Amino acid sequence: MPGERARVPEVGAGWGVFTRLACGMAALGVCVGAVFPYFAELLQVPAEYTRAPAFRIACLGAGLVLGGANWLLTRRVIGTRLRLLATRLTDVAETVGSSLAAGSSAPLPRADLTLPVGAPDDLARTASAFNAMLAALDRERRFRSVVHSTSDVILLIDPTGEISFVSDSVRDLLGWPAEDLLGAPPQHLIHSDDLPLLVGEGGTGFDLSSDGLPQVLVLRVRHRDGGWRYLEVTSSDRRADPVIGAVLLTARDVTERMELQRQLTHQATHDELTSLPNRAAALAHGTELLDARRGEDQVAVVLLDLDRFKEVNDTLGHGYGDRLLAQVGPRLRPLVRDVDLVARLGGDEFLLVLPEMCPTGARAVAERIRAALGEPFLVDGLVLDVDASLGVAVSDDGPTDIDALLRRADIAMYTAKERQSGVEVYDPAADGHDRSRLVLLTEFRRALAEGHLVLHYQPQVSLETGSVVGVEALVRWVHADRGLLSPAEFLPAVERTGLIEPLTDRVLDLALAQARAWADQGLVVPVAVNLSARSVHLPGLPDRVLSRLADHGVPAGLLRLELTESALLAEPEAAQLVLERLHAAGVRLSIDDFGTGYSSMGHLKLLPVDELKIDRSYIAEMTGSAGDAALVRSVVDLGRELGLTVVAEGVEDPATAEALADLRCDVAQGYLFSRPLPADELTGWLTGQHARAVAAGR
Repeated sequence: MPGERARVPEVGAGWGVFTRLACGMAALGVCVGAVFPYFAELLQVPAEYTRAPAFRIACLGAGLVLGGANWLLTRRVIGTRLRLLATRLTDVAETVGSSLAAGSSAPLPRADLTLPVGAPDDLARTASAFNAMLAALDRERRFRSVVHSTSDVILLIDPTGEISFVSDSVRDLLGWPAEDLLGAPPQHLIHSDDLPLLVGEGGTGFDLSSDGLPQVLVLRVRHRDGGWRYLEVTSSDRRADPVIGAVLLTARDVTERMELQRQLTHQATHDELTSLPNRAAALAHGTELLDARRGEDQVAVVLLDLDRFKEVNDTLGHGYGDRLLAQVGPRLRPLVRDVDLVARLGGDEFLLVLPEMCPTGARAVAERIRAALGEPFLVDGLVLDVDASLGVAVSDDGPTDIDALLRRADIAMYTAKERQSGVEVYDPAADGHDRSRLVLLTEFRRALAEGHLVLHYQPQVSLETGSVVGVEALVRWVHADRGLLSPAEFLPAVERTGLIEPLTDRVLDLALAQARAWADQGLVVPVAVNLSARSVHLPGLPDRVLSRLADHGVPAGLLRLELTESALLAEPEAAQLVLERLHAAGVRLSIDDFGTGYSSMGHLKLLPVDELKIDRSYIAEMTGSAGDAALVRSVVDLGRELGLTVVAEGVEDPATAEALADLRCDVAQGYLFSRPLPADELTGWLTGQHARAVAAGR
């Protein structure tokens, strides 16, 4: 019955040890009683006494009593200790057996089972040996408990390629009972596409050569429910170990991590609204095609912009506009080849990248697309009519980089808009048609020289303490006629020219001078400055930054440089060298607008960055969109796993700030705390914050 002590099984049908001992003691007593009368005669006891029957009977009785007393004493002293040893052994067997049957790994109750050692005799040595065995069992049980309770799965693959041991956690991870896998080859659980990573050239068994198994690899392993899990497997060859004698594999579930990487990769390369490739993916694909050209191969791009789309947004609202845009991709895709790329650049602009396409063929594609877009769109029961203007540019003898080709398509598209022709192919004679852009750049060059650029600063606040942990410097142009211009009104044009580098230097000088001024007032405030994609690839950037830090007397740790994911695409090796030099000097580095670019998780781990800034487009909708909330949570978790500070941009309301704090996001930035302010206004704001912090500390 449960709870009853296990009975010690009978050793055999013969006499027991103490029964034989009793017989021996009785025989010894009889011998002593029989010999004693003769011994008494030697002691000169009169013969009439020693030979008397009563004396002889008394001697025999005394011998028997003496033998019985010896037997009782031996049974009590030795038998008690032997019974205690047998009981303890039974308890050990019962505890080990019941716990194994129940799958339990509770440690043995050593304090209850150890034997007293006592005097240094044979029984004491037996007790010591039992206690040592108990300690060894306890250590083994503790090790078994650790192995079976860990969330990772531990396997041993014997020299025949079969599983000789698997921890119980395999049931939680893959749904398989451990006993179902013992003695089986592991190949039947591994995805066929991943098997070449593990099996030898014959493809029939594990490659157990010294350099066969990689030390760390990621595999798809079949769950008992038929699905697949991504496992990160670490291998160690322990066949030379006489105790193990097998290849040791440790596996952990990284399915969520791989899914997050897939989501981030898709999010970084695809437009959320239309599910089409985004600008970064289109540019990367165009660069690959241009780099891979052979002979007279040509690459064409078609840039299209929807006419009268603004009227839809203004009249019916952005919801109708979004649903209209979502129908553009499905309408374009059947009109192009499988090798062609259809992407959304943003707003109502779309791009087609056409490999091996001549100007005539590209124009024909553009004409078909314009005709298809001229057909009415049905949105929520309303029939909407829009038109499109398309610009075509072909690489032929022209540019060898995608940006230049896209600029030509942009010029052709605006020519089509001006002429209301619908489709235009790039014509060098029309390249100077955009006079407003030329005027803007001329005025900007003058503003740069005359000091008409100023910085506004937006504070960044710790969500845990509420204190200011830094500010972001945002450039503004004080235009003589148009007033204060935001970066969106001039940076896109400036970034395409050589003016971007003088602008970067000017912003660095202004930001560092202000950081020095704040430090002199007792306000130690780190300042963040944005870098352009072009600046990140210039090998001279670290020297320019460090010389300005020295000129203004600002420690490198007070400067943070922000760069976008897309800035790392064109020349990742050059960018890596520049960033490593800056990081080694103590300058903090941040990836801005994370989630909108093209970086992979593997690439991110290699970058010497300190911070991730989640793009405001995800923050704005996270309290109302489960998808955005999940993505924000994933990025926060990713940042914490990589040891990076995570900053949320565009925090506009307390509910969003509270949701971010619940996700353990580190820092927030947005109009909830403060709009971007001129330096003098922000100084007063910071001083007030500092005074409140001091008062709270008291």
